[in-house]
Amino acid sequence: MIFSYIKCKFRFKYIMSKKSLCKKRKREAFTLIEMIAVIAIIGILAVAILPKVNGYINEAKKVKVVDQSRKIIMAVESYNLKSDSPLSENTIVSSAVNNKGISKYLDGVELSNLNTSSTSLKNCYDIVNGAEFDFLEDTDVLNPLTISKGSSKDDVKK
Repeated sequence: MIFSYIKCKFRFKYIMSKKSLCKKRKREAFTLIEMIAVIAIIGILAVAILPKVNGYINEAKKVKVVDQSRKIIMAVESYNLKSDSPLSENTIVSSAVNNKGISKYLDGVELSNLNTSSTSLKNCYDIVNGAEFDFLEDTDVLNPLTISKGSSKDDVKK
């Protein structure tokens, strides 16, 4: 009889531990409502942050164009100091880059964000001096027609 009592008592404990285990499993899982609430909060935060991130990306693209314009100007100024026939401000960037005297200063420089076929050296001076500009639609390439706030190359030297 003692043996059966222990056996019954053991079964009872076994059954109780199984029920408490099931309760623990139910407590560990997320409910559908909790999941929907978390997704909604993440969505609201994403909508609030996305415009700022797009602004930062656009500013980074503009910094890239300013850097490439600065490199062009540095190469042209170095060439003009050593050359007997300096380049004028109206020279197109692509013809300046193809000049043998300037190409050595731009060895390994990528000008992918400058529209070299229609951007003049004057445009590069303006950009470095803080002119506002925009890109061609849906690209990272400079639109030279949008450059505003003109200045002269003397401003760069100051």
